[in-house]
Amino acid sequence: MKVSARIALLSMAVTTTFGTMMAAPALKPLAVAFPNTDALLVQWVVTLSSLFILPTLFLSGILNRKFNRRSILITGLVLYLFGGVGPAFMNSFPFILACRALLGLSIGLISPTFNSLIAENFQGEARSRMNGIQTSINGIGGAIFLSIGGFIATLGWRDVFMTYFYAVILLVMVVAFLPKFPPLQVSQSAKSSIKIPKFFYAVALAGGLHTMMFALIPTNLSLFLAHNGIGSISSAGYLIAFSLIGVFIGGLSVTRLTGALKKRLVPLELVLMAGGFLLISSAHAVWTVALGVFMIGLSEGVLFPLSFIKTSEVVPKLILTTGISLLLACVYTCQFLSPLFVRGIELLLYSNSTRDVFMAVAVALVAVAVGFLLFSRNSMHQTVTDVS
Repeated sequence: MKVSARIALLSMAVTTTFGTMMAAPALKPLAVAFPNTDALLVQWVVTLSSLFILPTLFLSGILNRKFNRRSILITGLVLYLFGGVGPAFMNSFPFILACRALLGLSIGLISPTFNSLIAENFQGEARSRMNGIQTSINGIGGAIFLSIGGFIATLGWRDVFMTYFYAVILLVMVVAFLPKFPPLQVSQSAKSSIKIPKFFYAVALAGGLHTMMFALIPTNLSLFLAHNGIGSISSAGYLIAFSLIGVFIGGLSVTRLTGALKKRLVPLELVLMAGGFLLISSAHAVWTVALGVFMIGLSEGVLFPLSFIKTSEVVPKLILTTGISLLLACVYTCQFLSPLFVRGIELLLYSNSTRDVFMAVAVALVAVAVGFLLFSRNSMHQTVTDVS
């Protein structure tokens, strides 16, 4: 694949997780502009897109077998542009949410298409490197645009949504540099005889859950800072951007870390994420929050590409698009459920403090890391016993 085509393909990364988070700096100004709107609905400006990704996501396997993949990406980017910029021109909160739903439908077209193209055209370490670079681009692109968004949020919430015009550049790159990639040729009999391994469902669930933990930052940080008197209205954008710098660094290092740490990598990353939430839960200054979100981003930058790498390893190539779609379905469903997860933890703790929620998440992540280590050790012991 030509370098220009690789760049065009990797540029799609910024439309996925980052595409839903770009509205995060607008949450506080939106809450002020629409004072009679429930706080949960305001948070859905970030996460509603994740729910509406699902309809087109589940159609992606069929679409990839009927149309060339470049056409699917072009269609998705056009919808992405309208859904992203649309809220800037709306005066009704339901219409703002409708635009966010359209944005989700567009991501459901884009994300599985470019991820399956990476999985199909790269193997082994090259695939691992591409998945890591993809996550890094998502991180650094998000950091740049959310920093801009944090500043723009001081001018008004409408201006935040205008930043989605960057999709015009992506559209030009796809049209100019990306080959058509013909539809997948898979016979119905061949497809029906291949089953998705059961282990994959554990991978997909884990991918969704760690993404939900990371989504707690863009969906809660703006209101957390405001309620605790930390920073200014633009701080949320800068801090979320700083978490994405962590994602950038983690994505670049995933290939080396996987080779060096092997099965110890996942529990170490979970403990790192737990440390980040612990810091935020006790923070009273911007620098403490900044360190916490960086640690969370660094962990997610490793865990996110690992989910795709493991999916590519365990799912047969002929149904890989379906496997990636299911993984993304878990990821985006958990992103959408993130605000409801916070509400559930608050009810469980009899507290409406986000500090308590972050503390509970930190404890839970450490418990999962310990459980993962024990499970891995028991599996290795069982393997040795079976061999002997």
